[in-house]
Amino acid sequence: MSSSPSTPTKSHPSAHSSTNGHEHPQGSCPVTGKTYDFCPAQAGDVRSPCPALNALANHGYLPRDGKNIGPWDLVHGLKNGYRISTLLACILSFGSMLLLGQYRSLSLSDLARHNMIEHNASLVHKDDRNGAEYAPCKVNRKLLEALCADGGKVVPDRMTLEDAAHIRVKREVECGVLDGVHAEIARGEIVIAIGVLGGKDAAKNGVTISALHDWMQHERLPVGWKPDHTQGLYQTYKMAKYVRDRMKEIKAQKPPVESH
Repeated sequence: MSSSPSTPTKSHPSAHSSTNGHEHPQGSCPVTGKTYDFCPAQAGDVRSPCPALNALANHGYLPRDGKNIGPWDLVHGLKNGYRISTLLACILSFGSMLLLGQYRSLSLSDLARHNMIEHNASLVHKDDRNGAEYAPCKVNRKLLEALCADGGKVVPDRMTLEDAAHIRVKREVECGVLDGVHAEIARGEIVIAIGVLGGKDAAKNGVTISALHDWMQHERLPVGWKPDHTQGLYQTYKMAKYVRDRMKEIKAQKPPVESH
């Protein structure tokens, strides 16, 4: 996998928080503390089921080893990497710490604790079916390909909010309906991905399926991509509400199907 930058190379203002623990077999990482260039996780690094946070760690917006991350580290990473508004970044960061019951710091692997923030009916991860405390973090290629194949129904080659509503219904038919909290989390995940990666017109036009696919598969920012707007709380709420309302309508149109 190429490690060419997907954002303009520039001085790394938080080098002190991204150097500890992230080491290569041949020595120090060539990009850590210097740029926001992509570098995949190395032996000893930890990652989560969330491609968004994993990509931030792989680019150095979060500690590259994925460990000992405080709530303000999350806030700054979300703002600097994805241009998420301060308010939304604070809600996501402090809300995650609260749900995990970890108030000072977390490691990305903590986010895999089943049914805390992580949930069944993920778009690209298998369900935790064996009662394990930690759910799978690795993206399932079959689910990822199915996700991308289900996009483009409204706008060719783009994943829209309408597509997302149908896909979320499909996954809950396959895996079982989520409780209210996890249903909101699941909708928020795809909505924020579309909103951030798709640009300022994402609510209408969605995001290119190729960009979404590469971001999820490789956990890296799309090559040449940079945020063109601030993704705020109200905009995200409106997008999530659209998906929620459409899911209700889609479910009302279809007879229930037993989960497999």
